[in-house]
Parts: sequence; structure tokens; C-alpha cells
Amino acid sequence: MKVLVTMLLLMMAAPLWAADWEVNHQGDAPDEVTTYVRDVADSPVKAFRGQVQVAASMTSVLAVITAVDTFPQWVFQSKDARRIAVKGQEKLYMQFNGIWPVSDRDVVLGNTLSQDDQGVITLHSVNLTGVVDKRSGYVRIPKLDNRFILKPVSDDQVQVTFETYVDPGGRVPVWLANLVSTRAPLETLEGLQAQLKKPRFTNVQRGDLPKLPGMDQLTL
Repeated sequence: MKVLVTMLLLMMAAPLWAADWEVNHQGDAPDEVTTYVRDVADSPVKAFRGQVQVAASMTSVLAVITAVDTFPQWVFQSKDARRIAVKGQEKLYMQFNGIWPVSDRDVVLGNTLSQDDQGVITLHSVNLTGVVDKRSGYVRIPKLDNRFILKPVSDDQVQVTFETYVDPGGRVPVWLANLVSTRAPLETLEGLQAQLKKPRFTNVQRGDLPKLPGMDQLTL
């Protein structure tokens, strides 16, 4: 019975992928972004994934993906982002520019940091409810599951994977939702590469990282 309950909980926690990843855009070299799409069971919206190898330390990449104030500079369609809580779990409120003809979107995210035995760090974000009241002029995203996965290749090379499933909510043409699945991983990872070249992140040290739940348990 305990085994059955555990399996059900794992199934509920993971996105319901309906197929394997399919290459959507192939980078010509490891430092060029390759993107993928994937069907999701019972959803007309595809999940998307991007992968690229960057010339940086794990600490620098982690610094970029936790620097909330910079998200509008590089995260696809990000309009505003701010940290609203860190006790127990990091919580973010984010706003996104809509793409005509749809309205702007917003979401509250709960973030979890973890690291496996191979040194791979995952920043996992899922949407939360009941944290921030709905805002006029925005459609609240009803479902979002996002992962930044950082895999060390060498002391100065990191493979970054950006993987997302989002139900944008409201009335969004499927063609537009799936256009986003094509553009979002490419533009986000190219934006991350640009951030890594900025002085703020080139020589970052562990002590410069935000004191988020789970951060002190990471081996860097």
C-alpha cells in the first residue's frame, strides 16, 4: 500500500509527458542553443526545453538564475519579477508581457533548490495559489512547471537545461502557445549567456549568492 501511495505521489508531482522530446532547433556547436518540444497528455500546449553549454562556473550560472531583479532583461517576455518570501521556500511574483492578441500574464512561483550525487543542481519552480491576489489587467497562469538544470562539465564549463510546461490560462490560440514553446527556450538561454558576460556575474563568489532555502546545502 505504501509503495502504491508513493508511486501516485510521484506521478502527481511530475509533468504528464505524452511523448519523448523532439528536436525543434539544432545548435551547430555546444555553445549554441538546441531546443526541443514535447507533447503533454490531455493538453494542446507543448512542453519546451532548451540546452546549451556555457563558459562559466556553476556559481556564476546559479547567480544569474537567482538574480530576480535581472529577469526582465533575459527571461522570455518577463515584464517584472520580485521575491516576496524566502522563509521555508523562496516565492516569486512574476509578470509577463502578452503577445498580441492575448493579455499580460502573471504567476506566483515556489522555488526549490536541490543537488544530486553527480553535482547536478536543479532549480525547480511550480506555480502557487492563494499567495497573491489576482491583479487587474493580468490573467493568472494556472499551471507552470519549470526547471533550470545545471550540470558541471569542467571547472569552467556548465551544461544548462531549461525545461518548462505552462498552461497560460485564458483564451490563447494553440498556434500562439506553441510559438512560445519555440521561442522561449532559445531567447531565454541566449539571454542567460549574455548575462554571464556582465561584470556582476563573471567573478561571483559563493558568498555573493542570495541566502535562499537549500543554498547552504549545495556543493560548489
